[in-house]
Amino acid sequence: MKNKYSCKQVVLHWVSALVIIWATVSGFYVGLFDVSPEMKSLTGFINVSLTTLLIPVFIVRVYFYFTSEKPEEINTTRFTQFIAHAVHFILYLNIAIVLVTGVLMMERDIDFFKLFIIPQPIHNVAVTALFHTIHIFSCATLAALVLLHIAAVIKHELSGKKVLRRMSL
Repeated sequence: MKNKYSCKQVVLHWVSALVIIWATVSGFYVGLFDVSPEMKSLTGFINVSLTTLLIPVFIVRVYFYFTSEKPEEINTTRFTQFIAHAVHFILYLNIAIVLVTGVLMMERDIDFFKLFIIPQPIHNVAVTALFHTIHIFSCATLAALVLLHIAAVIKHELSGKKVLRRMSL
């Protein structure tokens, strides 16, 4: 058994983490606070482009999640291992829902950093509105899961289980 994740897994994790945290914080910021239309538009453009980039990164990450050897568990019981694996699976599932609904809720073409355009996939406003509602809910649950994930990492680090070392280059 190895004691660290592979370089590919580490890079994919941190790229995903940065995009997810950025998109979550900035998305909720412009959604909950009074910001200028220009700031809302710029944030939307950046977030749509970044999360579009995240889709293939996430697909590769899921592939490695299911096919790569995992590092050895750090002094945990079978029950805590089960909980950790279940929460990670739920986190991955929630990310997939956020990404899919993010695409399906679009009421305009997806402009990827002004490099290329992905056509709007659905033109029925009632359907895109439904996906928008699911997207908002799944973004909120993703934010909660990310906070739970960070809290678990802090707890393990403080208790002497150096989990961050396993997810470093």
